[in-house]
Amino acid sequence: MYPNLLGQKAYYHLTDEDMGKIIGVSRNAYGQKIRSGRFTPAECKKYCDYFRKDFDFLFETEEESTNRAG
Repeated sequence: MYPNLLGQKAYYHLTDEDMGKIIGVSRNAYGQKIRSGRFTPAECKKYCDYFRKDFDFLFETEEESTNRAG
């Protein structure tokens, strides 16, 4: 759903549990959020701060990336 967010997760060798801890939820809750693509604004800000990346980069969808490239 969010390839750049997942790329940062992979780059830093983070687990689903780690990703949940960053935003203050369980591993299972993180899994549900990443599958649904529904993060709160506060959770998005926490990821942006943690990875030191802009929202537009971290939460770009595959569709947006394809449209920009083509």
